[in-house]
Amino acid sequence: MKSLLRKIPLLLANVVVLLTILCLFGWVVRETTKGKPWIPHNVSRSITFFTTLPDRLMVAKAAVERLPLVFIPSPDDFEPINNLTQDVKILMSYANANWKRTIAILNLRTGEELKTWSVERLANQHNRIMHSVMLSDSSLIYSLNGVTGLIKIDKNSERLWKQDTIAHHHAINLGVDGTFWANTYTKDKGEHIYYGARFSIDGREFPYIDNTITQFDNETGRILYHKSITEVLIENDLTHLLIKSDSPSDPLHINDIQPVLHNGPYMMKGDVLISSRTGSWMMLFRPSTGAVIKVIEGPFMSQHDVDIETDSTLILFNNGGQTLKGDRPDTWRLSDPIIEVAPQYSGILRYHIGTGDFERIASEVFEENEIFSFTESLVDEIPGGGYYIEEQNSSVLWIIKDDEVLYKKILPSQHEGYHHLANWGRVMP
Repeated sequence: MKSLLRKIPLLLANVVVLLTILCLFGWVVRETTKGKPWIPHNVSRSITFFTTLPDRLMVAKAAVERLPLVFIPSPDDFEPINNLTQDVKILMSYANANWKRTIAILNLRTGEELKTWSVERLANQHNRIMHSVMLSDSSLIYSLNGVTGLIKIDKNSERLWKQDTIAHHHAINLGVDGTFWANTYTKDKGEHIYYGARFSIDGREFPYIDNTITQFDNETGRILYHKSITEVLIENDLTHLLIKSDSPSDPLHINDIQPVLHNGPYMMKGDVLISSRTGSWMMLFRPSTGAVIKVIEGPFMSQHDVDIETDSTLILFNNGGQTLKGDRPDTWRLSDPIIEVAPQYSGILRYHIGTGDFERIASEVFEENEIFSFTESLVDEIPGGGYYIEEQNSSVLWIIKDDEVLYKKILPSQHEGYHHLANWGRVMP
């Protein structure tokens, strides 16, 4: 008993010391969350790492239990349509297993795979192969849409080169003289994308993700041209475009770059068309001089996939809405009566460069079928007429011609109740 009593002061002292340490740690954590400048960066980073460990463990657990994000739930009442009378060949990718990807030329009319390539070296099971491009020798250039960079494989799926000094995202398109262009990010030590720029408003600073555009050599993957879009805006007195975005941390979000292959009345060979989703603008840029030839704005929002139709017209997929983040605002009561606005859908727009006019294409088809996707998506013209459409968020594939739906399908997967996420197919000649 006496021995136990003698230990009580020591136990109390240890408890006091422990509580003091916990209180001190809690205070430092609180000050860290407030962004106090006197806390050393290494200390702040270590505390953040330690305190967020349970969150990261829960995220890791959820990631293990769920299917890769390349699969999405299929609607129960989906009714496919296939009234194609001519072959339509699409270069597309899908996940043939959680850790394997297939790139294939698929004949939509017959469902036959005409040629396939296999990709097994993934960074993680959620990797998407987006907008791969095939060269004349049946080699392919693709990326895993992230910091892994760009990769070229031959017709037998053997790797020829890897360019990983930059990060690729969104589009890849062939340019002139054995080159291709891609939307890119500059990487920090080859590992991370970072906030590479910032702008100031009323004394407040907003760091954001800078976007870059890059031209590569097809044969070697060597970088021939690399330019910051922020620098392009600064050099052309267009920085006001940054504050028109719906996303202060990602005000550019370049989602397409389309090289101009021939001289015309409004564009020169070597120019590139650039599309900004969050800013809802497009620009014609001349890399040879650094000049922005034209900024295009109009009746579109969060547009995607701008294509050169002729030397005087462009076509684009108009997503037609912001990213619809957050819940419906219910702060104020609903009026009675209320003014009703017609439902909004995505669509295809044709832009006439010379006049600045916009023309809607097959808008009734979009309305009747309620085609809407607030991110990504694309439209490609089909040789012989008609349009191939990817409705990204639902990953439904469409072909329309003469205001009629000829094709409507999803790509079934090996997981019951799920189909393949669309990954920007490309209409083949």
